[in-house]
Amino acid sequence: MNKGTISLLAIMAFGAASLSGCSSSKTQIGILQFGSFPALEKAKQGFVDALKKSSIADSVEITIKNPAANSADNASMASTLAASCDLLYGVATPSASALKTAVSSLGANTPVLFSAVTNPVGANLLTNTEAPEGNCTGVVDLGPIAEELEILTKFPGIDKVASFFTSTEVNSVYQADIAEEWMDAHNISHERKTITSAAEIGSALAAIGDDVDAVFLPTDDTIANSIGAVKQANDVRTKKLIIVGSDTGMIEGSTFALGVDYYQCGVQAGEMAIKILKDKKSLSEIRVESCDTSEVVINQTWATALGIEIPAEVLAMEGATIV
Repeated sequence: MNKGTISLLAIMAFGAASLSGCSSSKTQIGILQFGSFPALEKAKQGFVDALKKSSIADSVEITIKNPAANSADNASMASTLAASCDLLYGVATPSASALKTAVSSLGANTPVLFSAVTNPVGANLLTNTEAPEGNCTGVVDLGPIAEELEILTKFPGIDKVASFFTSTEVNSVYQADIAEEWMDAHNISHERKTITSAAEIGSALAAIGDDVDAVFLPTDDTIANSIGAVKQANDVRTKKLIIVGSDTGMIEGSTFALGVDYYQCGVQAGEMAIKILKDKKSLSEIRVESCDTSEVVINQTWATALGIEIPAEVLAMEGATIV
């Protein structure tokens, strides 16, 4: 979706909305979706579908803006939406944070919901997840990291793992900390390899030493938005790396990926919006929720091309999708 445009689904379901922001007599909902990669598309779609199926569908109008992972555009679009919408939905931490900042700069208290956010406290979106004290609440996407790493240990010869992420993304740092704590407890050596932009993915992966056997990818927005670059970089390595993705949308560049169902995250956030708009609930009554539905995808095709053998017990995992 191009920057500053409205999705056709939103137009068909809720009527046309202004390109410059929310406007009309209907309740205005603004969605700021940081990028277009699969996890965020699903989180947006679940939210829209929850509202479309609700009893308030005819009384709300949605504007969707997508800065294509551009920070400056993200801030500008957040300001536009905050100035004219009754409720806001930030998809991914950068967009949720930008919306909260934009609302605060106006001296307003417009509700800001979020999903595809892993650590809302660390991102300063709120301080109390049980009873949010400000204007922000939503759905956390922290996946089953311990389960991911347990699956990884079923592969032979896993002695050292590199956590690969963007150093400026607080969610990624948070997940790397969790992963490394687990690895310490299970006597697995580890290191960190970080980037500051997608342009560094290829060189950073190339620089990972041959003593590393696998790579752990958190739900990193920069990397997820450029997962094809991860695949390309591993394709040309002499020693191929087993790559573990924390979001099934990363499966193009992962050996296997295990993560939450982002569509369900969006549905849960949509249900929060309904509680606010229809049931007149205050945000302090809507605790932060976890998205507990997870899914696993195994990229057997790419693993075979790399010469990586996936253990039979991994392939036989209940509910696994094999591509």
